[in-house]
Amino acid sequence: MIQRNRRDGERACDILGAIAKIERWRTLHDSNDDMFRSAVMRELGVIGEAANALSDEFKSQHPEIPWRSVVDLRNVLTHHYWDTVWSLIEQILDDELEQLRLSVESHQRLVDSANVREPTEAPVIHTDGRCHQWMPRARTECDLPLGHAGECRTRAIGSNK
Repeated sequence: MIQRNRRDGERACDILGAIAKIERWRTLHDSNDDMFRSAVMRELGVIGEAANALSDEFKSQHPEIPWRSVVDLRNVLTHHYWDTVWSLIEQILDDELEQLRLSVESHQRLVDSANVREPTEAPVIHTDGRCHQWMPRARTECDLPLGHAGECRTRAIGSNK
């Protein structure tokens, strides 16, 4: 696997994306559903992993966030999964997730820097009925139909469309 250094802006996008998924899922699913709980815990793990990789400079600019606790939660969810108490996860979602989102969003300059696309000669107007939303982590555009439900993604390997 090729490792590359990812900037704080890209890590911030990972955090914001995971938070957005959790916030959206909470409006759509019953919190007693096992699949919902598993998905939320997975995204909390993504948040913790991304937070662990943020630079000390980024973290010091946001002292209101308990970064060590964010990373520790990821470690508990990954290594002590059997010990997870859902009521504590719900408390984190209710009391702390929004503050994390607001703090990371406030650092918009870094978030924006992760979304910079390579310059093109002229804006492209798409008329093929595809979404074409830029996905910075994949460094490509969404290939699903315009107005699709769910997350943007590229077409499956081996797909004819």
